[in-house]
Amino acid sequence: MKTIKAIITSKQNLQSKYDTQFRDVEAMLGELVKSDSNRGITTYIIYIDDPISASNAGITAVTSVTRQSAKQSVDDVFKKLKPAYIVLFGSQDIFPFQEIDNPCNDDDGKIIPSDLPYACDSAYNKDISSFIGPTRVVGRIPDIPGVADLSYLKIIFEAIISYKKVKPEKLMDYFSVTAEVWKKSTQMSLNNIFGNSSSLKNSPSQNSPHSATDLKPLTHFYNCHGSSIDSKFYGQNGNNYPTAQYSADLVGKISKGTVVAAECCFGAEVFDPSNEGTHNISIASAYFKNEAIAFMGSSTIAYGPSSGNSLADLITQYFMKNVINGASTGRALLEARQKFLSVTGPHLDPYELKTLAQFYLLGDPSIQVAVDAKLDSVSTVENRRLNLFNKGLNLADTLAPSKEIKIVQPKLKDKKTLDDELKKIFDQTGFTGEEKEIVYEVEPKNKKVNAFAKGFSGTESIIYRVFIQKPQKTNSFSIFNVLVLKENGDKMLGWKLYHRK
Repeated sequence: MKTIKAIITSKQNLQSKYDTQFRDVEAMLGELVKSDSNRGITTYIIYIDDPISASNAGITAVTSVTRQSAKQSVDDVFKKLKPAYIVLFGSQDIFPFQEIDNPCNDDDGKIIPSDLPYACDSAYNKDISSFIGPTRVVGRIPDIPGVADLSYLKIIFEAIISYKKVKPEKLMDYFSVTAEVWKKSTQMSLNNIFGNSSSLKNSPSQNSPHSATDLKPLTHFYNCHGSSIDSKFYGQNGNNYPTAQYSADLVGKISKGTVVAAECCFGAEVFDPSNEGTHNISIASAYFKNEAIAFMGSSTIAYGPSSGNSLADLITQYFMKNVINGASTGRALLEARQKFLSVTGPHLDPYELKTLAQFYLLGDPSIQVAVDAKLDSVSTVENRRLNLFNKGLNLADTLAPSKEIKIVQPKLKDKKTLDDELKKIFDQTGFTGEEKEIVYEVEPKNKKVNAFAKGFSGTESIIYRVFIQKPQKTNSFSIFNVLVLKENGDKMLGWKLYHRK
């Protein structure tokens, strides 16, 4: 059985953007098809808005590339060809990100640009609850939004075509930067991925620009602040927010084949450089311009704790561990998404839902960065996809997402005990209870779970109470913390303190 890769894009948008250079773009795609064939992969180039191309793929061409038609076309391709890898070619001005309604009220806007829906079997929707069972391997080969830079695409395609797998131990030497206030959390992530945190650089203790020697390792991991349409990542110590990384400082310093995971807010955002203050490209774009092979990060504001691991910490470290263990970059993300859901579930608070939606993969998802060290068993690509598909469907059937509701005052049997617990939590976290409060409700899908919850506290409903501190403005972004309380009637089930990355 042949392994199939589908590269899906828009012919009209590519022609409009690249004009007379469009044939050069097609030639690059053709060279990638030949290279994939040498790797045992049968690759199809599918223009969803071209009747001949769409017909050859067994789908109906669309007259206009919208989010809805793009999602439907990807679904149709998957049903027809059953590709092991789905590649979205081009940035958002070529092939759109899906827009998911932000489940976290009052943080950074109403929508989350996302490729998650393309990785799910559910039909077009803007509700994140429709996409809690990812089943497909998806990645995006990006160009630069708003810029028809053929030389940039040539670098990306050459890096993909010429890539050679390395031994896993070659990926254990790493480069990592953290905002100093999150040092403990980043140390924990690095210990989980690499077995040590000895190479961690703290910002502002060690500011950029970093040397070519610093940046030479093939794996890079960031836990810094980020901002929208900004070519910098930032550190933090108190009220000091120095530059931790700058896209212009990466030029000529990156080893070919570098893999990056960034927890930062807007860490994987790609934007038109004419919209950025200094007209520089994003950090993600700069990595690819310097022959990186994969970049995994967030499209919007991300969250995590300062000392433990949660949210952005987990999904990025799962991805990096999977890459090192020999998974293709696309499978590494799918397995990271599924593990994140398994670990955080069965109830999903709004910030867990947002984390799932906002992290995506830039780069060809079929690239296997490391040689698979597991020689004790053999599993075909098709068998792995079948297992992951079934796991995704099971997650969708069992996980229970939260939804915002109006604040209600339930009748509690033991309100005083709950109030006493709340006071202790507020004292411990620096919250007062006077911050903006938003309430979310979860209704478990499993009847036995419902019955247990009701017997436990007299009510079936799981409630998340979210308290959001007033943002403090810096020159480039806002800083704020979020306290999430999980309650069932008069029982406090737990709490988490999240920080804006």
